[in-house]
Amino acid sequence: MPSRHYLKITILTLIAALGGFSSAQGQAGSAPGLSSGSRHGAEPIVTTGSPPGLVKKIEPEYPIGFVIHGAKGRGRFRLKLDKNGQVDEVKILQSTGFQDLNKLAVKALLQWQFKPGTPSPVEVPVEFEIQGGNRVLH
Repeated sequence: MPSRHYLKITILTLIAALGGFSSAQGQAGSAPGLSSGSRHGAEPIVTTGSPPGLVKKIEPEYPIGFVIHGAKGRGRFRLKLDKNGQVDEVKILQSTGFQDLNKLAVKALLQWQFKPGTPSPVEVPVEFEIQGGNRVLH
């Protein structure tokens, strides 16, 4: 049975989707209706480290439903690289505090590309934060 917290996030995500928000808009870093000049004034920001040898970096998605709910956190991830610089495996060293944020980070980190021969493993910090604004739910 899903937790109540998960259900709130799911419902908020559906409401946001019905309101015209798409994941592409959420990926851009600032969603319509939640920019600094809006009623809520919240701005979703994802920050990731840039380790040596990195040649392709995909930032994690930060869905608007998570932002509205106030889900945020900072984690550390270990990337195991193959000889060609592809990420073979991602291990969570420190959770962001939200399983779904961890999954979004892992999904993005698996798409990273490093120069061939980059020493493995590589540790990367990932932070999901919300600047400004007021949360709708507590």
